[in-house]
Amino acid sequence: MEHKQLELFQEAVTACNVGCCVVFKDNSNLSRTDNGLRLRLYEDYNYQALQFFLEQYVTSGKMIRYQDSFGMYYMFLRLPSLYLYDYESPHFVIGPYLETTPKPETIRQIMEHLSIPEQLFEDIRLYYASTPVLSNIESFESLVLNLSQGLFHTEYSISHLPDQGEIQMEHSPLILKIRKNPEISVSTIEERYKVENQMLEAVSKGDEKRAHELHQKFQTFQLRPRTENALLNKKHGVIILNTLFRKAVESGGVHPLYIDDLSGKFAILINEARSERELDHLASDMLHKYCLMVKNHSMTGYSQVIKDVISYIDFHYAEDLSLAFFAEMCNMNKNYLSSLFKKEAGITLTDYIHQVRLRRAITLINSSSLSITTIAASCGYNDINYFTRIFKRTYGMSPKQYQKSILRPS
Repeated sequence: MEHKQLELFQEAVTACNVGCCVVFKDNSNLSRTDNGLRLRLYEDYNYQALQFFLEQYVTSGKMIRYQDSFGMYYMFLRLPSLYLYDYESPHFVIGPYLETTPKPETIRQIMEHLSIPEQLFEDIRLYYASTPVLSNIESFESLVLNLSQGLFHTEYSISHLPDQGEIQMEHSPLILKIRKNPEISVSTIEERYKVENQMLEAVSKGDEKRAHELHQKFQTFQLRPRTENALLNKKHGVIILNTLFRKAVESGGVHPLYIDDLSGKFAILINEARSERELDHLASDMLHKYCLMVKNHSMTGYSQVIKDVISYIDFHYAEDLSLAFFAEMCNMNKNYLSSLFKKEAGITLTDYIHQVRLRRAITLINSSSLSITTIAASCGYNDINYFTRIFKRTYGMSPKQYQKSILRPS
């Protein structure tokens, strides 16, 4: 019920044609606050100044209206944790919006003040033209104030910032460097495909940090809606993203069985999602898990023989596996296979078998109430003492000690 109240609040704001979002705890969606303008305009731009502003000044019971250096208005408020999912921070952002559409001479004055070159005038003008105009900002503020107080049962007071230029939510233009060829127009198809390809390349390499940066930029492109239903349009976008990530990790050397399992799970979650907030979280979670999959299961650069051995271990870890078994399977000399595996995988074949089995054992201990003996057997260890010895050597405690540690109340 609490989540539904926040969704109603978002629907009311967007009904006024103004964008809004809850900031994620990892700040991966901060570029949505200005529709990616600064991310596209400046080299290596990050939103740390905005993050600091939110943490320091948007406190409980405060609702802040801010006008940035481009003359755009925003509203910030802090939400009670009761209404949030665990991946969301308490900061809610509304905007950008304008009181009036600025005249060309006003835009040029702003550009001159921010040291933005004249050749970008048309792009900047289009950005202003795509920003919603509220002829009566006071009425909009009053609506937001009354709605937030009624839905979140919190008394808010409105502050208008900056006050005499003392507080800033953005970097000084003096320390920012304009990109050589900035693509500010959010309808630029070529730029969207370029960013999309760079993002998928990062995912295929398991480079989560780079992939998040590019995903943040990718979200700033406003795609043509397929229907008049905003939720359905969002679902279409996340379904496409799931497909793109699936192909990216395949090119990154991940076995199709892993990919099919993960993409299938996300397909179900996307279909069951009931709000744009849930879909935003799913998109971020997909990126994280697909990158993690590449890190854990990529076989790029391995010979076909070693790929076959690794795939067999990954899906048959509970069987009786040994170097002799794989040498016979591959019709190779044991010593040669052992040397080749160590050279390509970086660990011995036996250690890799233990690694896969123990990873599965940890998952079962964390997610089930099965006995240690049953878990050991299901992971390929018929000798419980041997399993305990290998587990303790790897994790520094016995399986039972580990089980107790995760069951112990914090």
